[in-house]
Parts: sequence; C-alpha cells; structure tokens
Amino acid sequence: MPYFGNYTKTDLRDLSWFHQVNSGQQSRGAARFGLELAQLSYDFEAGPWLSSGWTDMVIQVDARLLSGVRKTEDVSTWRQGLFNAFLPKLARGLTNITNPITDLRSYLQQDIPLRTGKAVVMIREHAPQRFTLAIGFMGTGRRPQDWASNMRLQQESHFHEGFFNLAAQFESMEAEIRFPTAAAALGLEDLSLRDVLNACKRPESPFRVIVAGHSQGAAVMQVWTHQKLKSGVQKQHLLGFGFASPSVAVDLPQDELICPLTHFLVADDLIPRVGMKDHLGTSYLLRPDNQFREVCYGDYRNHPLFIETLGLLNSLQDTQQGLLFALAFLDALREQPAKAVGSALAVFVDHTVYDLPALTEEWTRKLLRFTIVGFHQYYQDATGSLADSEAIQIMTRKVLALMDRFGTVALARMILKALFLTHSLVGPDMVLADHAPYSYLVVRAFDQLVPLQKKTSPLMTEQ
Repeated sequence: MPYFGNYTKTDLRDLSWFHQVNSGQQSRGAARFGLELAQLSYDFEAGPWLSSGWTDMVIQVDARLLSGVRKTEDVSTWRQGLFNAFLPKLARGLTNITNPITDLRSYLQQDIPLRTGKAVVMIREHAPQRFTLAIGFMGTGRRPQDWASNMRLQQESHFHEGFFNLAAQFESMEAEIRFPTAAAALGLEDLSLRDVLNACKRPESPFRVIVAGHSQGAAVMQVWTHQKLKSGVQKQHLLGFGFASPSVAVDLPQDELICPLTHFLVADDLIPRVGMKDHLGTSYLLRPDNQFREVCYGDYRNHPLFIETLGLLNSLQDTQQGLLFALAFLDALREQPAKAVGSALAVFVDHTVYDLPALTEEWTRKLLRFTIVGFHQYYQDATGSLADSEAIQIMTRKVLALMDRFGTVALARMILKALFLTHSLVGPDMVLADHAPYSYLVVRAFDQLVPLQKKTSPLMTEQ
C-alpha cells in the first residue's frame, strides 16, 4: 500500500498519537512512525512518504543540502517524478563517497571541525493551515570519517563534543532549509526551518515538529532538541524518538533532562551504554529472550564465538569499560603475527580503500602503535585520567584466550558482527524487515518494554 511504511507497515498519514505521546504516554503506532523516520535518513526511500502527503523534502549530506523532492500533485510535471527518483539516489551515493585524506585528518587533527552530519527534513499539512515537520537524523555512516565525531569524547557545554558539533552544523543550516509548498499554502513568500521553529515558540503555533534518529542520529537529536528548547521552542510542539541512543549529557540540571523524547533501547546493544552520562527524555528497555535472539541473530545465536563475544560485550557497562576493552584488544594484537594484525585492523575500516594486509610488517606495527596511542587519548578525553594498566591486562587476558581458541581475525570479525546484529535498526530486506533488534522491538515486542529510571542499574542482559 502506498501510504504504509516500508518496514513496519504503519500508516504514514496517521499522526493522531502526537498529543498522547507528547503528554508522556506510549504508543506503538508512534514508535513505528519514529522508526520509519529514522530509517528514512539512511535510505532516503521517499516514495511512501510522498504518497502520504509529505513534501518539500530536504536532504543534508555533510555540508550539502539537496532540495526539491515534492509530492507530484504539488507540481504537475513528469519531470518532478524523475527528480523525486533521482535525488534520493544521489544522496545515497554521496553518503558512501570516502576520501582517505579526509578520513586521516578527522582522527589526527582533533581541532578541525567535522561537517559529516546527515539528515532528512520534510513537511505535511495534517489539517487546514496546520503543519507537521519531520526530521530524521542519520546514524554513523559507512565512511571512516563518519566515525570521527563519535570519538570526540571531550565535553562541550555539558554535551559530548562530537554530537554537539553535528547538532550545531544542522542548526547552522536551518535558515537554508525551505518549504515552498507549505509557504504557498500559508500565503507566505518564504518559509524556512528557522521560521517554523520561531513559530513553535508561541503557544498557538500552526506547526509541530517530530524528530527521530538511530545511534549517532539519536544522539544528535537529543542535543539539537535541547538547544531548541533552550531557545524557547515550547515542549507541546515537539516530539522525538531515539533508537539505540547513546547518552549525550553530563551534569545537566535535572529539569533539562526532562523533555519530550522517547528512547528505545535493547539490552544486548552496547551503544546505549556508552557516550556520556545521561540520556535526555524517557528510556524504555527490551531485554532479549530466546525468540528475539532466534529472529534477530539467526544461526549466530548458537555459534560458540558469538556467544562468548556477546557475553564479553554485555559485561561492558559504560564508555570507560568500552575503551578499556578496545585497548585490551589492541594490546592483545601486539602478540600476533603482523599479517593477522593487519587483517584484524582491516575488519574495522573500509578495506576496499585501506588494504592493510598488504602493508609491510614495519608499517603494520607502526599503525598498531599509532592506534593504541589514539585510544589512550580517547580514554583520557572521556575520563580525565590515564587508563589503568592492570585493568587493561585483566581484559587482555580474556581477549587472548578467545584469540587462542578461535583465531585473531575470526574474533575481530565476530566483534564487528555482534555489534552490528545487536544494534541494527531494520532487517536486511523488506521481507525480513523486522529481523533486527529495533524493528523487532516496535513490531513484535512493544508490550515487553520496561521503563528505565534515570541513574539506575546498568542495562545488563541476564545471560
């Protein structure tokens, strides 16, 4: 059906849940809508959204804004249909273009600004002269440079520096994101995102805003929402959904942590346990059971190395422990042959560009030392102290035991596979759309969610 989302089959025209969720209640339909919006920021599959009346779509890819995707009845030309098909494909292509020089500078020069934000924005007239704006923030892309913001672990105005900078980048573009169809319907010469947000500072605004994001996108969503509320946007006009959301804030006043954002978290997923200290808004947790793991992990759920790896990842409760694990893995690589080191490191980067196994042994060892130094700096940035060598050694022994049993490269691949399987937003195709943790959560297991109180026990999964 043209009005239904590709992944959850929710009706993309139905926003009847807005006030219910804005007042603090839960809604399965709202969660499904949020997931569809978060996924749109990855695939830019505009078809169902345009059929549902959403229009004036603008796509941010790094420092670019791509605009002009509209529902075809807004502009009665066949050219618009071609444009609606071409522009999302262009955006998908741009998100995959990598530059090795840019990648290296992103990590080596911590003071250079990163402009790797990605988002999709659109608008819909949900009632005469009343409009809903939707913003989807994309998570970490496939390019190594997209990861650099995640590793900017110092604080910026009580927030994770990398996420804060990506939110600021989007904020700087608000005056350039325009909605000509909505402007015409309101008799205005022009209407920008900044105009919409300014209108949302009034009690009787004709606009309301829904935001969503997954992973890094959910982190950017939190920072951006906080900045908008601080600027005067009223809470009754704003609503957001985060999936696999990292924590983003530290030492914020308690009243600033309370905002109309809902986070959906899966206990097997490491990412919600890392970041800073606090999430903004309300969080709900799904504890995986056997059926969940059968559907979402498939045959991997019974693989001995996957079971061991997942258990190790589930023992990591915060950013500090996560970085200690990374340092332990790198420390364990010191004892491995150079070819295995190069292959293991290549697992975590785009090896179609970086052919690490082809490096000489000397350069492989230099790269490993350079990476270790970098992660020690990340640890110091995040914690304000040096990593404890004894704690690293304890974890290193666990990693070495797995390397001895299963192989160095096999462990590296399984770490990446476990992180991916526990963190995915949607399944591998439309038929298996709900065979991923967060689509499974909103489609099959919504009634199993439990609310999390702030500053409670870690998000551990019972093994």
